[in-house]
Amino acid sequence: MPVTINGNGSITGLAQGGIDGTKVVTSAAQPAGSIIQVVNTNLTGIDDVSVPNGSLVDTPVTVNITSTIANSKFIITGAINGEANQADHVLGIVLRRVIGGSGTSINIGNAAGSRTPITAMHSQGLHTSDNLSTPSTNSLAAYVDSPGQAAGTTITYKYALIGIAYAFTYYFGRSVTDTDGAGYERMPNHITVMEVAP
Repeated sequence: MPVTINGNGSITGLAQGGIDGTKVVTSAAQPAGSIIQVVNTNLTGIDDVSVPNGSLVDTPVTVNITSTIANSKFIITGAINGEANQADHVLGIVLRRVIGGSGTSINIGNAAGSRTPITAMHSQGLHTSDNLSTPSTNSLAAYVDSPGQAAGTTITYKYALIGIAYAFTYYFGRSVTDTDGAGYERMPNHITVMEVAP
């Protein structure tokens, strides 16, 4: 039997277990764990930011998502690619959530004493003779966030950087020295957020 959408909005012709003429399919009807929407930012250009010692700085690796359902969850993943004009081991990466102008660092370690709570350390890419032309790839594992928001809430997710005992400049998508040669790689940066039905 063919499936027919009738003029009154009802649907006929579906087999048992399908949708009868009284039900409307909405994102709210998705079973728990279903992906409702996916948004992402992919940056193929280059950029740079000044990273202070001990303070967070925003990066261009950011994305906005507006929740479809109250109390949905969000899966965040991404990659930071580039190089700093300082040793890799003094660069921390922090996942941030901003709702209504109020920012919160999420998926970070325990802030015990003077220790710096971060999401990830920058990957070690430089070596002594090549420390301005070896950008690193930082693949950031998927994290599930449960902000407890109302439907229709705009949430900004972003990766921030922090200098650990040093201040420096970070170059996104490129090496510090940007010579036109095969040994000076260019790479994208990205962040992807998926809304998941509660």
